[in-house]
Amino acid sequence: MFSFWSALRTINQLGSNAFITMENMFGFFPRQMFFVKIFGKNKFIIIAIDPSKNEKLSCEVEYESKHLGQLFSKPVSEEVVASCAQCIEECTSVCYEPPVKNIYEKNLEGGNQLILVPISDAQGSLSHLLGIIYEKNLKNTVNELNKYIESEVERKVKERTAKLMATNEELFYLANHDCLTGTYNRRYLLELASAEFKRVRRYGLSLCLMMLDLDHFKVINDSQGHPVGDKALKEVAKTLLETVRDCDHVGRYGGDEFIIVLPETDVSDAMLIAERLREVLNSVKLTISIGVAKLERDDVHIETLIHRADHLLLKAKRSGRNRIESIAVKHSA
Repeated sequence: MFSFWSALRTINQLGSNAFITMENMFGFFPRQMFFVKIFGKNKFIIIAIDPSKNEKLSCEVEYESKHLGQLFSKPVSEEVVASCAQCIEECTSVCYEPPVKNIYEKNLEGGNQLILVPISDAQGSLSHLLGIIYEKNLKNTVNELNKYIESEVERKVKERTAKLMATNEELFYLANHDCLTGTYNRRYLLELASAEFKRVRRYGLSLCLMMLDLDHFKVINDSQGHPVGDKALKEVAKTLLETVRDCDHVGRYGGDEFIIVLPETDVSDAMLIAERLREVLNSVKLTISIGVAKLERDDVHIETLIHRADHLLLKAKRSGRNRIESIAVKHSA
C-alpha cells in the first residue's frame, strides 16, 4: 500500500516519462489496471492490462465515448467511459494533487471498485488518467492504514514529548543544582529563599535560616587531598538532604558553606534540626558549626537574615567549633 501511494505522488513530476513509470509500476498492482492518454474532452486512448495473462502495456485502442469490452461488460464499460470523461472535465488545467484529494471512485459490478487518478504534466495540464480495479474493501484497507498511520504518529508524538520533558527536567536540574553535592546552587537557593521570605512576611509566619560549614575543611584538603575533601562535602550534603523536611530548601552557598531555609519554623524547632544534623555527622567523624537566625519584624530583605546567620556561624567557629549558635538560644557539644 505504501508503494502504491508513493508511486502515485511522483507521477505528476514525470511528464512524458509517465508511460515508462507506469510500466515499471506494473508489478505493484495485484488486480487489473488501465492507463488513459488524454487527447481531448471526449477523446482518449485506453491501454488495457490483464495481469493474469502477464500482458504488457501494449494494447492501444482509440475510443470516443465507446465501450471497453476488453475489460468490462457493456453497461460497466459505458460507466467507465463516463467516469473518465467526468474525471477529465473536473481536473482540466488543475495541477495534480495528492491522490487522496483527487480520486474519483465508482463501484463496479462483482464487488469491485474503480479508482481513477488524474495525472498532470510538468506544465500542469491534464495528460493521463490511471485506472485501477480493486476489491470493494479497498476503503476498509485504506481506513485501517490511516488508523495505523495516525496511531504511529500519536505514538511518535508521545515518545518525543516524553523525551523532551525528560530533557527539560534534566536541563532544569543541571541549571539549578550544585554538580558536586546535589543540593541547590547558590543562585537558585537565593531565589527560593527570597520567595519564602516574601511569602512568610505577607502572611505573618515564622522563618528560620541556618548557615553551616564543615570544621577544618582546609586542613582536610591540604593533608588528605581534594578528593577526600569532596567526599566529606558529599557526606554533609547527603545528611542535610536526608534530615530536613520536604518543605525545607538546602543549597551550597559557597566552598564548604551550606544554607538551609526553614519555612514556618521557630527557633526551637530549628535548633532541634541543627542538633540532629550535628549528631549524625559526628557519628561519621565529621564536625560542623551552625548559625541559626530567625526572621525579625524589621527585616526587609532575605540578605539581612543570611548576614545574621553568617555572623552566628562565625561566632560558633570562634567559640570552639562543632557548635550551634543562635540569638535566642546557645547550644554547645
